[in-house]
Amino acid sequence: MSQPGDLLVAENISKRFGLTQALSDVTVRFAPGEVHALMGENGAGKSTLGKVIAGLLKPDAGRVMVDGRELRPGSLQDAFSAGVRIVHQELAQCPNLSVAENLCLHALPRTRLGLVDFRAMADRASALVHQLDAGIDVEAPLGSLAPGRRQICQIAAALDERPGTAGGAGPRVIVLDEPTSSLSVAEADRLLEITRGLAGQGLAVIYVSHRMGEIFAVCDRVTVLRDGRFVATTPAASLDEPTLVEQMIGRKLETPVRGAHAAAGARTGRAEGEAEAGAIRALAPEHATGQAGPVILEVRGLSSPGRLRDASLAVRKGEVLGVGGLVGSGRSELLDAIFGLDSRASGRVEVEGQRVRSVRGAIAAGMGYVPEDRRRQGLFFDLSIHENLVLPFMTRLASALGWRRLGAERRLVREKVAAFQIKAASAGLSPGTLSGGNQQKVLIARWMGPQTRVLLLDEPTRGIDVGTKAEVYRLVRDAAERGAAILLVSSEMPELLALSDRIIVMCEGRISGELSGEAMTQANILRLATATSAPAIAG
Repeated sequence: MSQPGDLLVAENISKRFGLTQALSDVTVRFAPGEVHALMGENGAGKSTLGKVIAGLLKPDAGRVMVDGRELRPGSLQDAFSAGVRIVHQELAQCPNLSVAENLCLHALPRTRLGLVDFRAMADRASALVHQLDAGIDVEAPLGSLAPGRRQICQIAAALDERPGTAGGAGPRVIVLDEPTSSLSVAEADRLLEITRGLAGQGLAVIYVSHRMGEIFAVCDRVTVLRDGRFVATTPAASLDEPTLVEQMIGRKLETPVRGAHAAAGARTGRAEGEAEAGAIRALAPEHATGQAGPVILEVRGLSSPGRLRDASLAVRKGEVLGVGGLVGSGRSELLDAIFGLDSRASGRVEVEGQRVRSVRGAIAAGMGYVPEDRRRQGLFFDLSIHENLVLPFMTRLASALGWRRLGAERRLVREKVAAFQIKAASAGLSPGTLSGGNQQKVLIARWMGPQTRVLLLDEPTRGIDVGTKAEVYRLVRDAAERGAAILLVSSEMPELLALSDRIIVMCEGRISGELSGEAMTQANILRLATATSAPAIAG
């Protein structure tokens, strides 16, 4: 039942997908004017609960009430009419259209002649967007905006009262599902300001995130789910990070310190660093790096018009070479070119002296790549989880005649699902049935194995909960222990410092410097990332 002060109540919610019990008898109450965090490991049920609240999913049991009025289960229209909005983790936009066109697609304003009224469309979009960011040009193509501003546009669309929609009401509850997962530090900070501003207007903001620093910076209360069950709702001011982590994973997180770099990362991390440091320090013992192994990956003079200029590097057996830099500095472009995805790239890439000229050649040479964007670059959503895990290695697993050996494939899939604790009802389902974190685990599991000699990792822990992050860190160290050469891109400073043996820093498409030993500090990374002496990229 609703209580005084409640705006929205999700009561006794249960939801099952096949064999997976996503939610089990969950009750959470949300008040107006607060930012209420939903926390938990990947697959804990956070996004499922958000979708039930927004009417996108019909629960098997339970009910959602707004101001004491029960909404029809699974009714998007009912939820919308009651003022419930949701902003999904993955951007659902048309980048080739303007900002205004994206915000008005649901109800294009018309002139008396029935033509699209572009002036009215721009005015309506401006009214929505400029309350959040006055610097956004609503007539510019959406795809030309930085990711942070694209996310702001998606939030602005959720604030629309939707003219022309029957029963449309102003927003009263907004669900933000991992809103900062793809943003830079500055963009994330701006989005946190917007989130607090929305709560200040009296909205109930339901905030789903894995970033601990954000939770303590912006949230008033925190609800933790574990394995689809309610654990606790606690005022954020009454929580500390170890307690929150223990609520999420059901155990204390052991934190053996890997070495000086991990400690430095914890000391120099940004606000979220203190919480993340617990997971970052939960690493396998530091591998011996005193004896440098032979060079496995060598890159010489790698260039690409408008993307990279004259990048050269070498990664040795058992070494983790970190890649630092700001968003847009060329980090992802460097990994794309090394893996053969950039057809315009020139230069030389070698794995153990063997030249790599294409993606097929890279895979044959034992190279694996976990890209930044799992949806557009990493996973095949028309294929099963099973096929996603084995696709690059089907020929290796096949018989001498080229027939697929399904038994061998199933054994490999079972091993990977168990080792990476992928929560899936069946490996025969699409990756689209998984939570974002479990999708990321499928992508990482695909490439991590004894056959991988070079591992390219671009933001491998984005969208992953703190407990799983610690496991990924161990897996990265284990891969290095087995002799893999690892190139790691990360925007999380403590993570980059903790995992790397050396760090190169990108600025404007060039490698602006290299750090090792005591020089590996956050201050030095930022100095090189903003180096004004880095030449501009040739167009």
